[in-house]
Amino acid sequence: MNPIVFGRSSVRRSLLLGATFALLTLPSSRAAALLAVPELFAGELEDVGPQFLLRAAAPPAAAIRLQPTVENAGVTPVPPVATTVAQAAKPVALAQAVRPQPLELWTEFELTSTSNPTIVEKHPTSSTITSVQAGATWHFSPQPRWGGQLAFETGFRGQTYRYGLLSDPNRKINFLEIDRNDFDLVGAHVGASWQREGWLGMAALRGASLKNRANARVFYQEGAGEWQLYRSWRLGARSSFTAGAEGALRWSHTDSFGLLAPGWNNRVEQALVAVIDHGLGAKWRLQPALRVQGSHYTYRDRARDDVHASGRLSLVRPFGPGELRLGVSYDRRNSSEAVIADFEKWDLSLAGRLQWRF
Repeated sequence: MNPIVFGRSSVRRSLLLGATFALLTLPSSRAAALLAVPELFAGELEDVGPQFLLRAAAPPAAAIRLQPTVENAGVTPVPPVATTVAQAAKPVALAQAVRPQPLELWTEFELTSTSNPTIVEKHPTSSTITSVQAGATWHFSPQPRWGGQLAFETGFRGQTYRYGLLSDPNRKINFLEIDRNDFDLVGAHVGASWQREGWLGMAALRGASLKNRANARVFYQEGAGEWQLYRSWRLGARSSFTAGAEGALRWSHTDSFGLLAPGWNNRVEQALVAVIDHGLGAKWRLQPALRVQGSHYTYRDRARDDVHASGRLSLVRPFGPGELRLGVSYDRRNSSEAVIADFEKWDLSLAGRLQWRF
């Protein structure tokens, strides 16, 4: 998943108001297979919270791989659409029968039309967000542990976000050109996954750094410990249901030009996720997903708690080494801090992913 933008106009405006922006969860790089077949999203938040992308899973069941993507910013990271990535994985017995392919190279793009690109509470202005990312992951051979299969991985990624690129990058929102929110992200992770029949558990350590393109300034850095636990059930020959919980502890360093403490956005997150994966014909998959996340900010001089709910409906078309996704999503966040925007937004997105194993 997941994602998900900073240095943007809303961020700067928030800084002037005495608030600051933060980053969301980063997606994990590897999806694990559930029911001996699929996997879930990995790594991503939005700058205001993580944004999770729903990905397709190959038949018969969808596994969950959570991948956060940075969403457009506001004062703090916001978790966008609940999202799980379902990617097909071969049964362990088959995987052991073929030549190991530990190196995975991947790239992904997403074009989003959003009703609220800068995460404001009132009078939002619609625009577009374009995201492109690429990375590499090394998968270590799974080993039998605790009645299932335990595997480790490590990887890195690079990601870029462009605001208004497909509409009007010079359009002013919150008194600033929207393209001044453009930023780049680099990150790395090391993680482990465990699967047994319909169960999938994951844990990872992640790090990320975000740089605003307008002033070449690193405005947000984060280290995180993350965990996920999912259970999948078959609903029939072509459908599966996956539900689970996930959490993260995030240590951050936010550059607010000296207005706020660097650790202002340190937080603990807990979320519940539910995803249905249903096959449509021989090549398409329909994936509705719901996600509810609670965030508690732990900096000593702060009393902030957020609730972020999101829903996403994705239509997925796997092909060869990748997949295409068309999605519509709704997000709503409420915060206990008066200076943090309570917002809602609708997104329409087109995304694609390619991956190769060597």
